[in-house]
Formats: sequence, structure tokens, C-alpha cells
Amino acid sequence: MLPVYTRYLTPGDYGTLQLIGVTFEVISIVAGSRLGAGLFRFYHKTEDPQRRRETVATALVLMVATYAVVTGLTFLFAAPLARLVFGPQNDPDLIRIAAAILGFESLLMVPMAYLQVRERSGMFVAINTGKLVIQLSLNILFVVVMQMGVKGPLYSTLISYVIVGGVVTFMLLREVGLSVSREAARDLLRFGAPFVATQVGSFICTYGDRFFLARAASMDTVGIYGLAYQFGFLLHYVGLAPFQGGWDPIRFEIAKREDRNELYARGFVYFNLVYITTAVGMSLYVHDFIRVMSAPSFRSAADIVPIILLAYIVHGWTEQTQLGLMVTEKTERITWANWAGAIVALVAYALLIPPFGGLGAAVATLIAFGARLWMVYVMSQQLWPVHYRWVPVIKQLALGVVVVVIAVLLPPYDLAVSLMARTILLAVYGAGVWFAILTDDDRQFVLRMLRGYKNWFPIVPRQNA
Repeated sequence: MLPVYTRYLTPGDYGTLQLIGVTFEVISIVAGSRLGAGLFRFYHKTEDPQRRRETVATALVLMVATYAVVTGLTFLFAAPLARLVFGPQNDPDLIRIAAAILGFESLLMVPMAYLQVRERSGMFVAINTGKLVIQLSLNILFVVVMQMGVKGPLYSTLISYVIVGGVVTFMLLREVGLSVSREAARDLLRFGAPFVATQVGSFICTYGDRFFLARAASMDTVGIYGLAYQFGFLLHYVGLAPFQGGWDPIRFEIAKREDRNELYARGFVYFNLVYITTAVGMSLYVHDFIRVMSAPSFRSAADIVPIILLAYIVHGWTEQTQLGLMVTEKTERITWANWAGAIVALVAYALLIPPFGGLGAAVATLIAFGARLWMVYVMSQQLWPVHYRWVPVIKQLALGVVVVVIAVLLPPYDLAVSLMARTILLAVYGAGVWFAILTDDDRQFVLRMLRGYKNWFPIVPRQNA
């Protein structure tokens, strides 16, 4: 939707959407968005089918109940909240619509996690695709045809959540029932409660810069920076989320195996093969993409994107290497790391945003994510060591940075020449990774994937195969 948003919304409108998103990130933390984080852990901790069904049903009830309470309170206090977020020029209806979105989002979270834990990837993709089609269609109707402005994307999201959330919740209840367990509730709360505080720290690292930019610059600056940051989210959803979708449900199962170190090390390399390569490709073509797809007022966002993508590579490493804290159920230490990163972020925002604007915000984000990674990695390795293969990953990242820096230093060309030059750089990067970084076994793995190998993810061969 970026080409549509950047033509039918002003940078100020886009900045308003960014602030709504930021505000409801905070509200979702209060609602307990991570109270279901232990679903994968406790589902695999027992082999009893009834206890597994109880765990899933209990997670659903917890999420829906806490989100319903917070949604109701947000409706009641929409007017003062709008004044706090938007200042004198405010519209409480924007807060009310976003609150309704939050409430219906709770219907999606546990059913989709259940599809992951049962490894029903086809159904998972089909449901997400259906939601995407509904949301995109309504976006075009509301934003382009009806020209509803900021409210258009909000209404399209709400309607898609109502439809899809209702369907997947009905499907889940038909399969697992509604048997709630007090013991399962205690386990889920014990495991997930520290993540509430964790998310506060994570929020500051991820979204706090918007408030600094709004005060130090303007809503237009927030909108341009928000567009650049969308590429970080895009890397997360394209490069990290699909891998995590398959990896999260089985990595706790792998923890019981004697060959776990080999599997985790192999998975880390293959994850980065996709993740870093995606980031390099996005960095190479982002200037041309924004030049073609966006209005001229948004084009300065492209200069910030490579730094944000580098920060999200570091974020992906954090998600992978916190495994030891998850397996040992020491999730409160993830909270410590997130708060340490948040403190670093606040200091960096204060120092870098006033003189450098969006560029300073991106650098501050990279510094904060790096501090968080260091703490998570050290604590996780102390509790439950995993021997990751860092050497090929660092080599791959270094090669990617060199290629992107060369692209940034290229003089401005017309579109055809620019695309050709960046494609040559991408080919150089790919050849360097293939011949100089990957091992023979790694290359065989990639070839099997490209040939449509049935067990496309042989990182985890089944023990009973």
C-alpha cells in the first residue's frame, strides 16, 4: 500500500497513522499481548492431548479477556488520549476505531499460533492471504475511491480483523473446545508476564524515536521517517517472521535432542542466508523503488533505510539467540536486556535526533538494538550455551555492507541504468556468498530447496524418519 499511501495521504497524514500505531503498541502491552508467549513452550512440555487442548483454550480466554477490558477503557478515555497523542488538532474517533481494531485482534493471536504449533503452514498462509486480500481491497476502496484519508486504513483493518478473527476463533473452538485450566493459566501468566515489561523496553527501542522526532522536527518528518522504518518491518515480516513461523514451534522440541547444537548452528546460518540477503536486496533497490512508487515529498526516506535494515538484522539475531533464556524459562532476563536497550535508546535519541533528525533516529535505533543483543546473547549463553556458527554470518554481513556502501556512493543515474548497476552489485554479492562463504553442505542444501525438495527444511530431520 505504500504507493497508494504516499500519493493519497500527505506526510502529515502518514505521520498521524504512525503515531496511532505507536500509541496502540503501548496499549497492547498493557492489554498483555505477550501473555500467550508460553503457548509453544507448554504445548510441547506435555504429551497429554487433553492438557494441550486446555493450554490452547486457556490462552485464548486470557487474551480475549484482557484485550476486552483494555479496549473498553480506551473507548472511555478516547478524548483525553487523542489530545495527548495529537495535540490541539485531534480526532477522538481515530482512537476509538483503533481501539476496536485492538479488541478484535485478540481473536487472531491464539488461533494463528495454534496453526503454527500444529505445523499447518498451508492453512496459516491461506488465512493470512485472505486477510491481506480483504484489507487491501478495502484500503483501495476507502483511501482511493472514497478518499477517507487517515480513517480509510483504520476501517479496512477493523473489518478484516472482524471477519477473519471470527472465522479462525470458531475453527479453533470447534477443534479444542473451551476447557479452561487454572494450572495452564498460572503457567502462561508466569511465563508471559515478564514479557509485558519486556515489551515496554522494546517499545522504547522501536517506537520512542517518533515522539522525539515530533517534538524536535515536525509531523512531516515523522511521516518520512515512518516510511523508511516500514522497510525494517518489511524485513521482519519477509525475512524473520516466515522462518520463525516454522522454527518457533519446533525449537523447544529440538532442545531435548542430543544433536541440538548442530541443528541450531545450521538453522542460524540458513536463517541469515535468507535474512541478510533480503536486507541487501532491499537496500540496493530502495532508492529506485521510492523514486517510482512514492511522491517526491517522501523520497528522502530512502537515505535512512539501509541503517534501519542493519538494525533489524541485529534484531533478528536477538530473536534467534535468546533461545537459552526461553528454554530455561528465565524470561525476566529478556526484560532486563530490553530495558537496558531502552535506556541506551533514550540517551541516543536525545543526543542524535535534534541535530540529525531521521538519520540520527536510525543510528540511535541501531545502537540500542546492538546493546540489547549483547545482553541477551551473554545471559543466554551463560544459562544454556549454543554453539552458533558466527564466522560465515559475519562474513556475509560484511560483504553485504560493502556492496550497499558502493551502491550509496554511485552517482545518480536514470532509472534503467540505476537498476542495471544495482543488479550487477547484487550478483556480485550473491557470487561472493555462494563461492566464498557457504560450505559444500550449505550449497547442497540451497540446491535441494530450489529443486523443490519435499522436506525443504532438512535443518531438523525427524528422529523417527
